Amino acid sequence: MSALLSSLILAVTLTAQAQDLTCSSGRISQVEFGKIKVESSNYCFNSDKTVLLSRNCQQKKCRAFEDKRRFKIGELLSEVGKPSFRLCRELGGQPEIIEFFVEDQPYKLDRCLFKDGSFADSDFLLAHYLER
Repeated sequence: MSALLSSLILAVTLTAQAQDLTCSSGRISQVEFGKIKVESSNYCFNSDKTVLLSRNCQQKKCRAFEDKRRFKIGELLSEVGKPSFRLCRELGGQPEIIEFFVEDQPYKLDRCLFKDGSFADSDFLLAHYLER
């Protein structure tokens, strides 16, 4: 089961990684303690808005991609939560469900936010760190 899940995640995210990214300045919102928090940010996304990276992570030269470890999908599975959220915490990040805007159109994703302000959507991060 975990091998099938790993293969499926890998196939979907490798396709996403091969896509060109568009970078822009925009806003990101999320609900924090019952209130909507909005921040300005520079980020990059793919054409179907399923990949989101902070601009400084576009070339994978940011805190999100510094760790040299690789993980097996079985190490990240649990009864509660997404494997990508567990990975995010393992890497020292904070998983968040966010909304980002492109030309005033909102798109929902989750991201892993690091203390230096860099971030990557959690599935993109998972594809990078999964052992092949």
